Amino acid sequence: MLSNIQNAGGFTVTLNTTEECNLRCKYCYEINKRNKVLKLEDAKKFVDIILSDPDPCDLLKDEDYQYRAAYVKGITWDFIGGDSLMNVDLLDDIFSYIYKKVYTEDLPNNKYYRGHMAFSVCSNGTLFSIPKVRDFCEKWSDILHVNVSIDGCPEIHDKYRVFKDGSGSMKTILEWWPWYQKTFPNDCLSTKATCSKASIPYLYESLKFMHETLGIRYVNQNFIMEDTGCTEEDYKELDRQLGLCIDYVLSHSEDLHWSMIDKQTFAFAHRSQGVNWEHKGHCGSGAMPALGINGKIYPCFRWLPHTQDETVDFSVGNIKDGLSCKENFKKVRFGSCRVNCTRDPKCKECDCESACSYCIAGCYNEFKDFIRTTYICEITKLQVKWARIYWDKYNELNGLPKYDYSKGYVDGC
Repeated sequence: MLSNIQNAGGFTVTLNTTEECNLRCKYCYEINKRNKVLKLEDAKKFVDIILSDPDPCDLLKDEDYQYRAAYVKGITWDFIGGDSLMNVDLLDDIFSYIYKKVYTEDLPNNKYYRGHMAFSVCSNGTLFSIPKVRDFCEKWSDILHVNVSIDGCPEIHDKYRVFKDGSGSMKTILEWWPWYQKTFPNDCLSTKATCSKASIPYLYESLKFMHETLGIRYVNQNFIMEDTGCTEEDYKELDRQLGLCIDYVLSHSEDLHWSMIDKQTFAFAHRSQGVNWEHKGHCGSGAMPALGINGKIYPCFRWLPHTQDETVDFSVGNIKDGLSCKENFKKVRFGSCRVNCTRDPKCKECDCESACSYCIAGCYNEFKDFIRTTYICEITKLQVKWARIYWDKYNELNGLPKYDYSKGYVDGC
């Protein structure tokens, strides 16, 4: 299996430019979307705050924290919605402002970001039908990454990723896929796919469709972390589908990566014994400042108001006062928040714990406390099972020794 595309590991900053989207995906965690748009002046002030603060997230003081060196590796300006391509005029103005600030002014962080800067947009892939959107993408294509989310074959993609009238979106995506491939020849090779209970019977067909029809080589796929509602029958079907999928990946091991059976994450899953639970987590929340349309700044995009219950406000500052509550970055990154999210004995004693993901902001939204969600336990255990079967088969076919999974994570394998 191909190794996944490596993240540059730099500093990610998010601007939520709109809550509006032309789709109504049925599993979307953006529960409080309204027809609101970010003010350009607020975006400019936020950019100034980030570029002027030598340590925006208080990472440099946390010597044990894995993202402490993020600043010096460059910056990705991430734009989200809804779908941020709904308003490309605003994006164009913000891009131009950032580009000028980084390359023409002497600000504390610019020495790190010049030459290592990128813009990133995640889109549903249907807005390329608008000429203005295509013009914008082509204008910035040298430093812009556009990632299109594909959930699988048309049968399942069109079941959940629908327009406001309930119709599926795959037909529009396919119509403009050749343009996308030409304009973003690297970005089109990967996708972020979301699975739910209904996705299970289509898992194998979806993998084939994404790889063979769309030419995607890096399928980064995961189940929603909310309650899937899966039954024993669903788990049996998932077990069967994973078996079909690993045989497919094995036959395409030279040109396909499927994150569902990633070697280090799943094959070498282990019980996290002897770790510092205050620093144990599965995401970068607390190191990725995100600007909301309301002018407040949050520890990551998943804390934005349209993704949370309206009673939750975990902001770290605002465009008027700057990053005035940096302690909230730390609360989310580690400390009592992380400890509480892993305090359940069944997590600490589980042999698959290291592979079992959770979203710390999603946990807080559901429980109003840092209590770990455990809805995907059985799904993760099946992924671990089939990841190990896959890599055993792969090693046998390639004359490699069989791994001893009882030793847990093996670096460099």
